[in-house]
Amino acid sequence: MEIPDYHRDFGYLRELLKPNIKEDELLGIGRAYEVAEAAHLGQMRDEGTPYILHPLRVAILMAEELKIYSPKLLCAALLHDVIEDTEITRDQIAEMFGGEVSRIVWLLTKFYDVSLPAYLAAIEAAADTGALTIKLCDRLDNLRFLVRSPKVEKKRRYIKTTEQYYVPLAVRFNTYLYDQLCH
Repeated sequence: MEIPDYHRDFGYLRELLKPNIKEDELLGIGRAYEVAEAAHLGQMRDEGTPYILHPLRVAILMAEELKIYSPKLLCAALLHDVIEDTEITRDQIAEMFGGEVSRIVWLLTKFYDVSLPAYLAAIEAAADTGALTIKLCDRLDNLRFLVRSPKVEKKRRYIKTTEQYYVPLAVRFNTYLYDQLCH
């Protein structure tokens, strides 16, 4: 699998979105990026990159590859890990970005006491929110960069759970993401 060039910053996403959304919507997406960047400050991915690059890549994937320009979905993509990995709460997200974005980010938050099948079933049941698109893009980005992880067991686990849970979801939901997850 060829790894896309994702050494891009928020400016790249902004330029990608400019022709497709209103300026005030772009400002809101910029705010979501700033909140995510501040929340993930100091966090690193195991492949050695700053954590913020992951949610940024998910948002870029959605806009560039799927042509999704929904401000609420792009905000949620940028914020998708903040409840799980930082001190930011659902209420704070609702206050800053509204109830829809807050609900999507909450759906995408994996709690330790919830099994993966139950977590994914809840996301699929709320597919009309767009959370499933973000979750599949999240998994695709994780797979694309998995080759850079030094953790062999993590690689095995990601591949196994992708085949077992995410590929069947994608085949029912989005053929492009299905094809990408299978490669």
